[in-house]
Amino acid sequence: MTRPILLQSASLYQNGKMETMDLLFSGEKITKMESSIPTNKEMFTISLVGKKLYPGFINSHDHLLASYLPKVGGTEKHLSWLSYDNLYKSSGVFAERQQIDPEILYYLGAYKNLFAGVTSVFDHIPHFVQNPFRGILPVKLISDYSLAHSVGNYSLNWGEGPALEYRMAEHANLPFVTHLAEGLDDDSKQSLRMLEKMDALGPHSVLVHCLPFGPKEADKIAEKAASVVWCPTSNLHIFGKTTNIKLFLERGVNVCLGTDSSPSGSNHLLEELKTAKSIYFGLYGEELPEETLFQMITENPRKAFRKGNPNSLMPGLSCDFVVVNDGKKSSELNVSDLNWKHIDLVVIDGYPIYGSVEFLSLFQEFGLGTEEFSIDGKNMLVAGSPKKLMKQVSDSVGYKKSLAFLPNF
Repeated sequence: MTRPILLQSASLYQNGKMETMDLLFSGEKITKMESSIPTNKEMFTISLVGKKLYPGFINSHDHLLASYLPKVGGTEKHLSWLSYDNLYKSSGVFAERQQIDPEILYYLGAYKNLFAGVTSVFDHIPHFVQNPFRGILPVKLISDYSLAHSVGNYSLNWGEGPALEYRMAEHANLPFVTHLAEGLDDDSKQSLRMLEKMDALGPHSVLVHCLPFGPKEADKIAEKAASVVWCPTSNLHIFGKTTNIKLFLERGVNVCLGTDSSPSGSNHLLEELKTAKSIYFGLYGEELPEETLFQMITENPRKAFRKGNPNSLMPGLSCDFVVVNDGKKSSELNVSDLNWKHIDLVVIDGYPIYGSVEFLSLFQEFGLGTEEFSIDGKNMLVAGSPKKLMKQVSDSVGYKKSLAFLPNF
């Protein structure tokens, strides 16, 4: 076990505002957070003056097996997810993707998320597909859930059916996650009513997309205390429109943000934040507050996926955080302007997994081997070897492959 790590003078978001604090962690847990923590020779101390320390970001909807590019479609708009899925699976991109080992695809998706400051990701897939990759990736998979693929005539046979899956979620205090109304057709419009008739709509429900819903449906979701995951980039790419997200926010629905899969979604969560802010202003002529965006990738997913206290920066909780150097005032909460170059350090379960060369001594303190590369002109260190990973991809497809959600190694 390493020495306790003391991070000094970081700007943390606490109690609705940015506050300058010290944070001490040891092992996997945060042990102390105070305005000033005395140092001693047994601590490893790092100054974070001028930097912000946020809870690790959470990507609430991804499909890591689909971590591949280029995107397919975008000009032709669809009425249902199935129409787009058929287009994608008949494409040359999908055929090429099938040449790549599933483990490599999972690692690609994990690094995509890690480089954007994500520490946990919800990978929407049946457990038996995801199980081999739990605990081995550079980010954490949210692994405790019940699920259905979707509700309606096109639903895939995931799980034991929404009714039983929801009862299991209630019994074990898990989230029940499903695509809902991923389309504009009649099947999508009726899906909420169908879910309610199955007794699968309630506080454990995490509903992804909810595309065509209006005030009546938003009221029902709010009444049942369900959560909604918004994926605006993917919605626009496939359907040419997105959820009327303002309805859900006005009704106090717990809204989270997700990238969806690479063929239709954003390159990474930082890009999704920008899209969300831009789309909101375009739809409503109002700014989506930074605090609301921040909550969509931190405390709201913790509520939706039942991860305990929504405020993850607390003594006794897992040490998952991202250090940001955005060049803005330390008192200014800002996530919609973040780019790769602003991510300075990502710590997961108390281990530095990714960070700038400035933190080399921290990686050495943990005895971690790292790979160095440049991202947006900034020299970075990462545990593992994404360069080797991309070489394996290129070897699999027979030419040098590049992916926009990773730097050009």
